[in-house]
Amino acid sequence: MDLNRTPETIAYAAAQEVQALNHLTFNTDVFTYPAEVQSTACGLNKLLLNLPQSLSQLIAGLNHVEQIRELRTHDGSDVGQAVEGARADLANAVAHARLAQQALQAVVDGLAVVGARYVPADDEELSDV
Repeated sequence: MDLNRTPETIAYAAAQEVQALNHLTFNTDVFTYPAEVQSTACGLNKLLLNLPQSLSQLIAGLNHVEQIRELRTHDGSDVGQAVEGARADLANAVAHARLAQQALQAVVDGLAVVGARYVPADDEELSDV
């Protein structure tokens, strides 16, 4: 874990990895067994397990910045309303991330019992080992 990066750099790197996963799995041939789907879901579940904390820490970060800086809006609108709106939206995102994680956990649990019968290639011999 490299903590010598900015929060923004880490967040964008995580987004790029998810985008890479999306591109790779667009071709469903990358999966040959249900365990590969389940393992990928496990990895995404880990991401979702950590996402609510990251979002909550953004709320804390916003609170900190509000205390140490004089905030303003670029269009002259009410800065207090903008900050409160951001806090409420982040809290909503925390709740939805938790729901998404719970749903994905159900997928992981459900796939834990799914397997596939091994079918050898035509030129492959099975041994009794």
